[in-house]
Amino acid sequence: MIFLDTSFLIAYFNQRDENHQKAMNLSENIVKQKFGSLYMTDYIFNETITVSLIRMKDLKRTTRIGNNLLKALEVIRVDEDMFLEAWKIFQSQKGTRFGFTDCTTIAAMRYHGIDNVATFDMDFANVHGINCIGL
Repeated sequence: MIFLDTSFLIAYFNQRDENHQKAMNLSENIVKQKFGSLYMTDYIFNETITVSLIRMKDLKRTTRIGNNLLKALEVIRVDEDMFLEAWKIFQSQKGTRFGFTDCTTIAAMRYHGIDNVATFDMDFANVHGINCIGL
């Protein structure tokens, strides 16, 4: 199982992103299901679609991206327990600068036993039990 982070998804879909080629190379292993099933949270979906629209300024393309993600991934809904756990993670972080959405990612990964994350966010490398793919 692998969780796809916004930094990976944005890099994959945006050719102008500095990590685009890394994302394309990494996606080859992801598509071959080297890591198993693909996951993201509804928070990551929101962040990815919002950032895509802002950067690309193309509603049709952003809509295609959203529809493709919904077909290819399992979307984990952040429930109240995950939300509260994410808030604890956010408040107690030391040495990282995670936004709240990143904290929901950590909580969701823990709740669902997902160890791998495709990301270009270096802070994830500081989280015990998470294997960063892409760094």
